[in-house]
Amino acid sequence: MKRVNVLLGLALSASATCAVAADVSGSFSSSSGTYLTGFSSDAGLLTGSVMSSFNGKSGYDIFTVTLDGLGVADLLLGKDDYYYFSAPVLSGLHIISITGKSYGGSFVGSYEVSPVPEPTAAALVLAGAGVAFLTAARRRRSE
Repeated sequence: MKRVNVLLGLALSASATCAVAADVSGSFSSSSGTYLTGFSSDAGLLTGSVMSSFNGKSGYDIFTVTLDGLGVADLLLGKDDYYYFSAPVLSGLHIISITGKSYGGSFVGSYEVSPVPEPTAAALVLAGAGVAFLTAARRRRSE
């Protein structure tokens, strides 16, 4: 019976680790005036950045960066641009949009969605740990 309880606890904990989705990530680069990139993901935390710089008179001037229609702020003043975003997202399609003007240069960007464990996964981990704890406590009392 003790082995069954321990195995049940381990099975509950192991099944919870399978409930987390894989990371989604990507990168992009362009010199066009308007650029859109889209991707699908599970719910999670979306982080990323878009940047450009000038070398003398050549470069790329970013006017706007939006994430799912919401504006992202430029963190650098002057000719060089750096946009950073970090936001929780739901499952579905997400769009990053960049508008600007090329002066012989381009911009680069990247994104990553890190999964957030579902509440049921956390409950399974706690249940598995509880079964293992109760089995150990029962074993100590019987000795």
